[in-house]
Amino acid sequence: MYKEADAVVIGAGVAGSSMAYALAKKGWNVVLLDKEKYPRHKACGEFLSPESQFALQKFGLEHILRSLEPAIITKVRIHTEGGYSLEIPLPGQAWGLSRYALDSRLQSSAIEMGASLYTSCTVNNITANGEGYRVESCRSSDNFSFNTRAVIGAGGRRTLNGLREPKPSPNNRTFVGIKSHYTREDRSPVVDLYFFQGGYIGISPVEGGRLNIAALLLNSAFQSLGGSSVIERILEQACRNSPILKQRLAGVAPIPGTQAATFPVTVRRVPSAWNEIPCIGDAIAVIPPFCGDGMSMALRSVELCVPLADCYLRGQCAREEWKTEYTRLIKRHFSSALRWGNLLERVLSHSVLSSWLLRLGSFAPGTAQRLVRATRLKN
Repeated sequence: MYKEADAVVIGAGVAGSSMAYALAKKGWNVVLLDKEKYPRHKACGEFLSPESQFALQKFGLEHILRSLEPAIITKVRIHTEGGYSLEIPLPGQAWGLSRYALDSRLQSSAIEMGASLYTSCTVNNITANGEGYRVESCRSSDNFSFNTRAVIGAGGRRTLNGLREPKPSPNNRTFVGIKSHYTREDRSPVVDLYFFQGGYIGISPVEGGRLNIAALLLNSAFQSLGGSSVIERILEQACRNSPILKQRLAGVAPIPGTQAATFPVTVRRVPSAWNEIPCIGDAIAVIPPFCGDGMSMALRSVELCVPLADCYLRGQCAREEWKTEYTRLIKRHFSSALRWGNLLERVLSHSVLSSWLLRLGSFAPGTAQRLVRATRLKN
C-alpha cells in the first residue's frame, strides 16, 4: 500500500508525538510510526521538569497534560551508600507523570490535530527518492510504503534500517534501565536519588498516588545484584543506609503490570543532530537520567526542529541549510548540559567522591545550586 505524506516521524514517544502534533498543527500531512503497541509502560524517570512545561506551553499542550493530574514535585534529595544526604529545591514546580499516560495523550493530541498514527509498525528501510524519501514498513501482514518529503528520526537508541550506525565514542557508557510503579504511602513532593557503586535509583511520585522507582545500572552491576530482582535488592540496601528512604518506602509494594526494562542505554557526551535525517529526542543523545532533563531535551529538540522543518517543507530553505542550522542549534543548546551531566554522574556513582560532594553541598548550598543549573539546557 502506497501513501503520500509531507513528513514521516519515526518513533511515537515524547519527541516524536510532539513533533507530529506541531507539524500537523501547521497544516502538514504527517505520518507517525512506532514499532511498539500503545499505551505501554517504559523504563523512565517519568519526570517533567519546569523547562519541559515551558516547551509544552509553546506547543499548546501544557493544559492538556495538566488534565492528567500529574504529581507535583518541588525538591530533590540525594543520598549516597555512605549515608550522606543533601536536599536541593528545584528551580520551579516539576511534574511526575507516567509514560503510560503521557505518551498516549501526546499521540491522541497529534491525531486530533490531523496526524496519522501507525503503531506495531516496523520500519524496514528508508531510501532517498529524488527530492524526498521512501519509507517501507510493515504491520502484521500489511506492508506500507510512504513517499514523503521529509523523514524525522525519533526512535531513540534504535538505528533505523537504511541509515548509518552512529559512530561510537570512547566516552560513552552503556547501562541497563529498569522501572516499576509502587503503591505509595506518603504525599511528599520529592524525588529521592540514591547513588551506589555501579548505578543509582530514583524514587519519584507520579499521577494516581503511586511511586515510580527506576534504576540505571552498569550491566555488570545489574547482573551481580540479581537481574530481574535488582530493584528490590537496591531498595533493601538503600533503606539500611538511609533512614529517610526507609521511612518513605515503608509499606510500599510493586504494582503488577507496570514493570519495564531497556538495554542498552548509552549515555553520550556529544550530541548527534543528523544521521542522514534530522534526529530528535534520545536519537540525539541521552543525558544521565538523574539530571531530570531527558524529556526537557526531547521537547527542546522538537522546539528547534519544527521551524526548520516547516521552512524546508515550504521551499524556503534547502535540506543542507536545515542540517547545518539544526546541527549548530543542537550543539549550542545541549553540549554543556551533557558534559556536566556525565561528570556529575561519574562523581556521584563513586562512593568516596559522592560523599565529599554532598558534604560540600551542605556547607555551600550555592555551589549545589550552581551544579544543578550547569546540567540544565542553554537558552
